[in-house]
Amino acid sequence: MKRKENYNILIVDDMKENVKIVNSILQSQGYRTTIAFSGINALKIVEKESFDLILLDINMPEMSGITVCRYLKVEPKTASIPVIFLTADDDRETLTKAYKAGGTDYIKKPFYKEELVARVSTRISLRNEEKNLQRTIAQRTQEIYRTQIELMYILGSVAEGHSKETTLHVQRVSQFSYLLAKLSGMSAEEASLLKNAASLHDIGKIAVPSHILHKDGALTNAEFKEIKKHAALGSAMLENSSLPLFKAAKIVAGEHHEKYDGTGYPKGLKGEEIHIYGRIVALADVFDALMFKRSYKEGWSTEETLEYIKSMSGKQFDPALITIFFDNIDAFLEIYNINKQQIDLQNKNKMKTKSISFVSRFFKKL
Repeated sequence: MKRKENYNILIVDDMKENVKIVNSILQSQGYRTTIAFSGINALKIVEKESFDLILLDINMPEMSGITVCRYLKVEPKTASIPVIFLTADDDRETLTKAYKAGGTDYIKKPFYKEELVARVSTRISLRNEEKNLQRTIAQRTQEIYRTQIELMYILGSVAEGHSKETTLHVQRVSQFSYLLAKLSGMSAEEASLLKNAASLHDIGKIAVPSHILHKDGALTNAEFKEIKKHAALGSAMLENSSLPLFKAAKIVAGEHHEKYDGTGYPKGLKGEEIHIYGRIVALADVFDALMFKRSYKEGWSTEETLEYIKSMSGKQFDPALITIFFDNIDAFLEIYNINKQQIDLQNKNKMKTKSISFVSRFFKKL
């Protein structure tokens, strides 16, 4: 529990003598205090300062303590602050109104010092426990959320084909999708949701036969038909989840191969019938797939890739997104260059390790 001087208590009463007494008692106990002589003044103070407890007189001119409490309880910033009413009026009707307004306790005037100190201490302790519980819940929620995200990237990598190459593809598509989402005006929160959902864009490939998924050469028409099933399969796999992350992933999995002109799959959606998540990931996916080397192809040059993407505006891709993409092409190429440098460094280290291993085996034979 925090030291008492770290707890801030607001005292609200129009009678200066009453405020003086309460303030003196609480300060003698080590609490920090702030004073307001009217309800209106109190509401102005809580807009600028945070409090752990409010001691509130009921009968005040201009605005009663009950009215003040109602205002406090509808504002997100102040709704959780406990309110103890200080009142000489203890009839049932008044107290009922006070509790309905959101009061947590009341102290009848005149009161004993020991009573005030005990009630304040109890309420501060409860407030502290509530905050600790909220922090614990928030931490656990974040842990669960991070676990969900980690699982999504793992599943996305598995679906892509069990290789380092395709694992990096999943990560890069997420990065490109996040950047494009932000640039298109999406909030940071929603863009982050899409970034993580994009990791499952090819989750349906889990159901594609391994010999097709790992084939180095060109696919036959029959094999390509099997590959195309992964979009509908991925959407179906995520159909029954109520989690926001997986709801977004369902959209991405099912729509990232739809084309703006309606010639895509699996549903042949056209234009804005395709969810913005699907339109964004479609562009991010193709950009990455063309620029980087895969087991079945070399990476295209930047010029070739950009020329192809520009030619697909209004056909494969949303023209508005294409404009945003090219207006900010340096930012996308920066992500590409960072990832390319990492891959080159990893490959260089692998070659060095192989070279050392070869020399070691050579000298062992001598």
